[in-house]
Order: sequence, then C-alpha cells, then structure tokens
Amino acid sequence: MENKTGKYLKYALGEIVLVVIGILIALSINNWNENRKIRIAEIEILQNLKTELELNLEALKTINEQHKSELKDGIYILNLFGTDISNRSELKLDSLISNAFAGYSFEAKDGYIKSLIASNKIDYLQNAELKSLISSFESMILDANQEDEFVRRLFNERLWPSTDGKISALNTLAATGAYKEFPKGTYKSDYSWFFSNREMEDLTANIFSWRKENVVDEQIFMDKIETMIRIINTQLKEK
Repeated sequence: MENKTGKYLKYALGEIVLVVIGILIALSINNWNENRKIRIAEIEILQNLKTELELNLEALKTINEQHKSELKDGIYILNLFGTDISNRSELKLDSLISNAFAGYSFEAKDGYIKSLIASNKIDYLQNAELKSLISSFESMILDANQEDEFVRRLFNERLWPSTDGKISALNTLAATGAYKEFPKGTYKSDYSWFFSNREMEDLTANIFSWRKENVVDEQIFMDKIETMIRIINTQLKEK
C-alpha cells in the first residue's frame, strides 16, 4: 500500500509538473505573439509618425523662410523712420510693407500624434527619447507659435486699424503679384505720415522684435522634429 501510494503521489506530482510546464509554454507563446503584434504595430506607428513629422517639417521650413524674409524687410523699414523718404519708390515701399506685414502663420498637422496619445498606443514606442518628444509635441507647437500670435494680434488690433485710409491696402496687395485681379487703390499711401509717426515706429519695432523671437523658436522646433525623424529612421532600420 505504501509503495502504491508513493507511486501514485509521484505520478500525480509528475502530472502537475507537466500541466504547469504546459501552462508556462502556452503563456510564453502567447506573450511572444503579443510582443510580435506590438512590434508590428510599432513599425506602423513609426512610419505614420515619420510621414506626419516630415509634413510638419516641410511646412515649417517654408513658413520660417517667409518669416525670415519678413524680418529682413521689417528691419529695413525700421531704418527708414525719421529719414527723408521723398525720393523712395512708392512701389518699393508698397512691396516692403506688403511682405513685412504679410502675417503668414505655421499651422501644425498633428492629428495622428494626438490620436496616438489619446489611445495610449504611444506606449508601443520603445525609444524613451522619441516617446518623450512625441508626448511634448503639442507644447512644442505652442512654443513655436507663441510669438507669432503676438505679432498677429498687433497686426489685427493696432496696425491695420491705425493705417486704414493712410496706407493703401489695394496698392500693397498689388505689389505682391498674387492679387493681379484686384484694382489699384484710389489713393496713394501716405508714407511720409507713416515714417514720421512715433506710434508706427514703436508698433513696428514691437512687431519685429516678436518676429525675431518667432524665427528663433521655429528653428528650435525644426531641430527637434529633425531629431525625431532621425530616431525613427534608426528604429526602422533595427526592426
């Protein structure tokens, strides 16, 4: 009886061990499958992120070049205050004003990044630096656009209301070449008034001091986007 009991216990113990091993193997296979699915999903996420980041980088480079051009013309305009502009070409001044006060803005494309964060699929990203940068993408947009918002507010709330009836909107628009179908203005811009007006001088100085900061912050944002794209390219090569 003792021998039979011992054999039975050994047999039962063996069965338990086999069951446990089977469970562990099944769990291991299941974990492997889940990890494989996550890695496949990560590759798709990386590819989609790269597409969206490249679109943003291209758009940001374009708007940054425009803002640099605005800043350059803005500084030129600042140097005209308090000087004799009677011999300056009106067409040249219209062109300067049109470009310097154009007010183009960067509009980020971040729909995929927002959905990635909202769905918590950002946790699929293995690279900690990339995950951190993507998580703070919205704040990067705010940092890059903050000064531009100040510039646009100065345009809309102070510059344009103050120059209505003094600086011809139609003539400055025509100077860009993008509004050829528009008629010429019925009056010439009073640039003598503009460049002798203290309020316009201070307002213009404030606009382009903000624009200068804006250009710097856009460059910082572009550098971060390029860093993210480099990390993604490295990650995709390793997959």
